[in-house]
Amino acid sequence: MLLIDIDHSLLFDETAMKKIAVPTLLVERIGEEKRFMTMRTHLRLKRLVEKNALIPFTSRTFEGFRHLELFQIDAKPKWSILESGRTLLKDGKPDKRYANWLRQYEENPSLETVLRYLEEVEQFDWTVYPAEAWEKRITRPHQTILRQEDEATMLDDVFKQMNDLQQG
Repeated sequence: MLLIDIDHSLLFDETAMKKIAVPTLLVERIGEEKRFMTMRTHLRLKRLVEKNALIPFTSRTFEGFRHLELFQIDAKPKWSILESGRTLLKDGKPDKRYANWLRQYEENPSLETVLRYLEEVEQFDWTVYPAEAWEKRITRPHQTILRQEDEATMLDDVFKQMNDLQQG
């Protein structure tokens, strides 16, 4: 499962967008602030979400996450981790079973507890991107992907690896 920090990758502002020589899409607008993504990256993310192979991670609140059209309209992920691990969404809604699990095990919501919960529920192995955004944040066993200039190609590689594992 690819756990991707959307606050530290994929999205860029209007200034950066004007410097990119590939087609881009507007994926978020909050007041005057706009965030963009390349079309290739958008398509690859959508494909990974459809295969339930990607979990977006963000420090955003539920309301802030709703501004990202990609994850609300185009590619609704089964799981999303918000508020740096304090909120877990399942199919776009707070996961009540996770809240019950926290109470049962007397745990506080955090990135570590949400990952442990997802490992129990879904038997996930973690790959994280970008690696430098996760260095001090995650202690669970995981693989890393270093930041790449062409994130669409990186997402293609993840998709191919996932398909190889399913077929092999």
